[in-house]
Amino acid sequence: MPAAKEAGPTTALRRRLRVALRAGMICVAGGLALCVLCLWWPSPSAPLPDAANSRLIVNARIIDVRLGSAGSPTHVLVEAGRIVQVGPAVIADAGVPVFDAAGGYLLPGFWDMHTHAFQLSPQLHFPVSVANGITGTRDMMDCPQDRDSLIACVADKRRWTRLAETGRMTAPRFVEVASFYFEDPAMTPAQAAARAAVYQARGVDALKVYNKVAPATYLRLAAEARRLDMPLVGHLPKAIRLDDALRQGQHSFEHAHLLARHCFRDADHWRSGALDQLDPIELTERMVAGYDAAACQRGIDAMRAAGSWWVPTHVTREEDARATDPSFLDDPRLVYLDPLSRWAYKDDLAATAARYPGPRGHAALNRYFDHGLALTAAAYRAGVPVLVGTDTAIGGFRFHDEMALLVRAGLSPADVLRAATLDAARYAGKEHEHGSVEVGMLADMVLLDANPLEDIAHTRRIQAVFMGGRLHDRKHLDDLLAFARAQARSPAVSAKLVWGFLRSPVSAEL
Repeated sequence: MPAAKEAGPTTALRRRLRVALRAGMICVAGGLALCVLCLWWPSPSAPLPDAANSRLIVNARIIDVRLGSAGSPTHVLVEAGRIVQVGPAVIADAGVPVFDAAGGYLLPGFWDMHTHAFQLSPQLHFPVSVANGITGTRDMMDCPQDRDSLIACVADKRRWTRLAETGRMTAPRFVEVASFYFEDPAMTPAQAAARAAVYQARGVDALKVYNKVAPATYLRLAAEARRLDMPLVGHLPKAIRLDDALRQGQHSFEHAHLLARHCFRDADHWRSGALDQLDPIELTERMVAGYDAAACQRGIDAMRAAGSWWVPTHVTREEDARATDPSFLDDPRLVYLDPLSRWAYKDDLAATAARYPGPRGHAALNRYFDHGLALTAAAYRAGVPVLVGTDTAIGGFRFHDEMALLVRAGLSPADVLRAATLDAARYAGKEHEHGSVEVGMLADMVLLDANPLEDIAHTRRIQAVFMGGRLHDRKHLDDLLAFARAQARSPAVSAKLVWGFLRSPVSAEL
């Protein structure tokens, strides 16, 4: 029998290449299969609250957000999700669950008045919000079309609210949903009017304007907002003066840039584009150094007279000011962010640091941040209603940071608690059901173990959250946070986010 032919070098190389190719194909196929599995894998639901929406809460000190005072221990009876009796002698029928507040401080649930919901917010964001006492949210960007693979659309938000109200989902109520933003400077007035009609038909509550919309388009959009009886909300477009926006009826303004850009001597030059060639650091320095107190007071007085609202979201300017702060970059709460959101968050901070480099850039951003806080305090003292909003990735936790910043600005803890509860309900026209702990109100409440009127930091010391009377006790709140942390690390969540981002028409704008 002839001996086997010995393989030559070329044959052996080909064999190794074939083996490597097969292995590579197996790896690619396995990776694709894993991705498909992750996309197909059903998203889990966050832990639900206690099913009972009737209960007797005993030994609670009610925070009166109108008066800014805390009462003596008393009892609160909730039936079918609504407060029906308050008083030290209140008793409940047999079988009604009893919750001992142990002398804790009971106040209305908080409303975050500047948020953005995504398709995966039920897994990533809502549990963190509820665990931080947020029972209501104002969503500031609907999707541009009927459906979107990344951004949650108004139909999703309405459905989630219904589920939350009936105890079948852990989520805040959506108290207002604004349209996708009007930003394209090439959009004509007629196009804006047509788009506004589409948004109204879809069921959004408000029309949102952004930075670059042209003056003629803005004017037509404001007229359409009045005709459709929809609030005009959002940014103050660069080309529009504050007094003109107020005459057109803009209902709310977002972010602390508002007065900083209005209250400086060269504001009209900036709006015209005459300062566009300035270095960002120099422009920021000029906005602070060129503060025009008289012009600022006129703007503030006009805001008060028009009844417009301001949501300054100082936490977003704090992110600018601390873009190079190692302790900020390594905030332990970032564990609640999925990898895509964490990358986007740190990429934004890096971009800010690059635009404002060195000690001079850092100093300019910090002065601008402090200037914004001072302007908010001045506006609030003059009667402009201020609301609490976050507009940031870890919004549930940052809501408490925003309240602390408002106190740092000069508002009292009582002022801030009112802004976070009753004033938010007034903005939405829902103060007959929300914003206070009293008979007739829906039982969306937060229980703290220390008095927030003495120290606003005590709003973080949450012992329980009630949503329509349904209880999330401290253990359950911890379970919600653990769920959100696990979802942020989930390969299935990451795959769905990336896939949703790639397929979304919004991805090019985010």
